[in-house]
Amino acid sequence: MQSIHIDQIFACDAATVFDVISDHAGYASLPGVRSATLRVEGSPQRNGVGAERVLRLPGVSIVELITEYEPGVSLAYRIIESPLPIEHIGARMLIQTLDSGTRCRVHWTSRLRATTRIARTPVEIAIARQLAFGYSMALKVWARRLR
Repeated sequence: MQSIHIDQIFACDAATVFDVISDHAGYASLPGVRSATLRVEGSPQRNGVGAERVLRLPGVSIVELITEYEPGVSLAYRIIESPLPIEHIGARMLIQTLDSGTRCRVHWTSRLRATTRIARTPVEIAIARQLAFGYSMALKVWARRLR
């Protein structure tokens, strides 16, 4: 099993950051994301628990199920459909308030396990590195936009 942890400081409050990271449509503006749509809406919030968001990347589409939605605090999901040879245990974006609320840090964690029988560890490592790169890029883009 591979675990990923990426974090990024934002020069704004947690509520603002949560609005960005929880908005499925905004993911389409990230590098490498061709489109981001909702296949199923969450309840009671559209992007909340139970929502299934479809991210179309070059050559691959993945479906994520939102499993936790706590405005200003955390968003969690699990990849439920993907051509990648993995079982996604889950991912979580936790927002830590800093400096009396004027800044915050997002901790993005994820865990996965390869489903291949051959070369399991190298496959896990390779996919985890790609996910970590994508998480890092997304956090950097969002942090720049929210300055």
